[in-house]
Amino acid sequence: MADILSDIGSLLRPLAKELIKGGIYLIDTVSNVASEAGEQCKDLVAEAKADLAKRNGEPPAKEAEQRAEEVADKSDDQKREMRKARVRVRRSR
Repeated sequence: MADILSDIGSLLRPLAKELIKGGIYLIDTVSNVASEAGEQCKDLVAEAKADLAKRNGEPPAKEAEQRAEEVADKSDDQKREMRKARVRVRRSR
C-alpha cells in the first residue's frame, strides 16, 4: 500500500510543480498588466492636465511634464522586467 502511494506521489509531484509554476507566472503577468494599466492611466491624467494648461494659456506644470517622463521611463523598465521574467520561466521549464 505504501509503495502504491509513493508511486502516485512521485507521478503527481512534477504535475503539481508545473501547476505551481504556471500559477506564479500567471500572477506575475496579471500583476504587471495591472501595474502597467495604472501607470498608463496616470500618464493620461498628466497629459490631460498639460493640455488643459496649454488651452488656458498657462505654462504647463513642470510636475506634469516630469511625471510623464517618469512614467515613460518606468514603463520601459517594466517591459524589460516582464521580458526577463518570461525568459526565466521558459528556461526553468
